[in-house]
Parts: sequence; structure tokens; C-alpha cells
Amino acid sequence: MGESEVWVVRVRDWDRPWHAVPLAVLAVATLIAVADSAAPPSARAVTVALAVAAGLWHGWMVMAHPQWPERALAPMAVYFAGLLALSWVLSARHPAYALLVVACFPMAFVALPGRYAYLGVAAGGLMVLGDPFALSGSGDVWPKMPGVLAAVATAAFIGWVIRAMEAEVGRRRVANQALEEANARLARLGEENADLQGELLAAARQTGVAGERGRLAREIHDTVAQGLAGIVTQLEAADEVASDPDAVRRRLAVARGLARESLKEVRRSLDDLRPGPLAASRLPEALSTLVSGWDETHEVPATLTITGTARLLHPEVEVTLFRAVQEALANVARHAWAGKTVVTLSYMEDVVVADIRDDGVGFTPSETDGFGLTAMRQRVSRLSGEVEVESAPGRGTAVSVSVPAIPAAGEWETL
Repeated sequence: MGESEVWVVRVRDWDRPWHAVPLAVLAVATLIAVADSAAPPSARAVTVALAVAAGLWHGWMVMAHPQWPERALAPMAVYFAGLLALSWVLSARHPAYALLVVACFPMAFVALPGRYAYLGVAAGGLMVLGDPFALSGSGDVWPKMPGVLAAVATAAFIGWVIRAMEAEVGRRRVANQALEEANARLARLGEENADLQGELLAAARQTGVAGERGRLAREIHDTVAQGLAGIVTQLEAADEVASDPDAVRRRLAVARGLARESLKEVRRSLDDLRPGPLAASRLPEALSTLVSGWDETHEVPATLTITGTARLLHPEVEVTLFRAVQEALANVARHAWAGKTVVTLSYMEDVVVADIRDDGVGFTPSETDGFGLTAMRQRVSRLSGEVEVESAPGRGTAVSVSVPAIPAAGEWETL
């Protein structure tokens, strides 16, 4: 049971004694009237009948219809008028029923809603003044006026206190109900938040799986695929010079070296380490080794130029630049038929730029977007960098990769 329901039960428990007051008063007054031997039996029988009528009237209007008191003005106005009339008649027949007249004062607040209760109290006071037997045996109205006014004022004050208490109970009931509703909303929001958190975790796991798959795909492309491409190139070249044993041995030696290097790269990728050339050296040195090895492997002149002040960068930045140059050189070897290639690494204040240019056959960038360029853009976009490709058929190709110059672990070192 909620707290607001508890308050409703308490209010109903508070109302029950007040609803029973007239019946209790009637019972006491009737016992007194019946026990009075001065009245003849017929008169006492009429008095008892009127008392029973008053009890039935109260029982039907109040006890049998608990939803009417203080809520339904029309039936309660009829009820209170009838109660006053019966009280007037009974008090005129025997002084003991003055108790019932007094009971009409609190019953005005029990039965009549709002300010109408004060009208009921006033009506009860007028009834007392108009009944010569209600409060005293004297027929003179003026001597009992102060007592009646005091009774009316006391009844009005007590009724006002009761109404104020009921109003406070009502306010608390409304406040508690609002609090329960707020708690219920918070509980629902908590459940929705838990469900949403579960969905977010599931989405994060899916995103992580997709990201890891993309990373592995890029690593395989940058290591195994390029190594195998180089081996295939050397084997094809060896097949072309099959009549020259020295040239064949030289090509096979290069292919063997590429296979071993690719195997090392695969092992390093599985261990989630930096690329092999960057494991024990810095980016300019690693690129110098890469460019010179590419030159020897593919027998295409390639040069590396460093501009600006070289400095140690965050590992992710160096890996991204190294892989971008590696991919661009692999594309030159596979597609460009270039006579020379120039690689430039430029250290600027906020960014580092790697440019790879060749004088090959070129292509239309909008018509070509292989996995290599896609992987390169994915790597660079993770660092909020940019990849630009400029090319045209017969005019060579220029690839420019720009990434933020994030220092390594907060350090800014000069090489």
C-alpha cells in the first residue's frame, strides 16, 4: 500500500467516529427520556419513535452513503435540515435531546462541504434560540443569548481547526501522491536507462568488433598483402630472366627477404606492436629504410626529403604516416610504371605532412578507390587528418597525407 493510500485510510478512520456521534447521542438521550417516569408511556413511545426516525435518517443519509458527507451539497443540505428539524422536535419533547442539538454543531462540518458548514452552525444556533426547552427551561431568549453565541463561536472555531487539519492532510496526500508518481517515473527512467545502457554497450561491442576487423584488415593489407605482392613481382622478374642464373638468384634472394620481413610484420601485428621499422627507430629513419629498400626492390629511383625540425611524435601518428607512405609506394610499384618517386616528410608547427609523388602513368582519382586508399583514409581519419590525391592520366600522381603533430607522451624532442 502506497503512502497516499495510507493517508486516505487514516482520513476515513477519522471520519467514522464523527459519523457515529449522532447515533451515540440519540442512544444516550433516548435512554434518559425512557427512564423519565414523569412522562406518560404514550409520550415516551412517540419520543422513541422520533428518535428511531432520526437514527434511520442519519443512518441512510450518512452511514449508508459515506461518499456524500462534505462532497454532495444537495443531499447533505437536505440531511442537515432534517437533522435540525428532528433535533428541534425531540429537544422540545425532552430536555435530554439538547445533547442532539449540541451534536448538530460538529455535524455541520462533518456533513456540509466548504463554507456551507458555517451556515449550518449558524442555523443550529438559531434553532437553539427558537427552542424554549433546548438549553434551559426559561422562555426568555435574551438570557441564553451569550451562551448560544459562545457555543456557536466555539463550534465554528473547532470546525475551522478540523477543516484546517483536513486541508493539511489533503495537501500532504497530494504531495505524497505526487512524490510516489515521481518515484515511479524515476524507477521507469532507471529501467529505461539500464536498457539503453545495455543497448549502448552492445552497440559499442559491435563498433569495437567492426573497428578491430578494419584494423586487422589494414594490417594484413599493409604487411602480408604488400609483402606477397613484392614476392610475386620478384618471382615474375626471375621468370623473365630465367636464362641468367645470377639475376634469378638475385631476384629469389629479394623475394626471400620480402617473405621473411612479411612474416616478422605479421608477428608484430598480432602482438599489436608498432611497425617493425618503427620498433627500434624514429619516423625519418624508418622512412629512409623503407624508401631505400623500395628503391632496391623495384629498381625505381626513389628519394626521401625531410623539411622542418624533426621531432618525436605520438606512436599512432608515426604509424599512420609510415603506413601511408608504405601504401603509396606499393601503389606506385603496382600501377604507376614510374621513372622516379619522391617522398617528402614535412614537420610544421601543428601538422606533419607526407607527400609521395611519381611521374608514372597517372589515373582518374574519382574512378579509382581501392582498398589501399580506403585503409589509408581510415587510418588518417582516426587522427582527424586528411588524405588528398591528385592525378590525371599521363601526368603522374601526388598523394598528400596530413595529420596533427601530436607529441609523444607530452614530450617535444629534437632529433
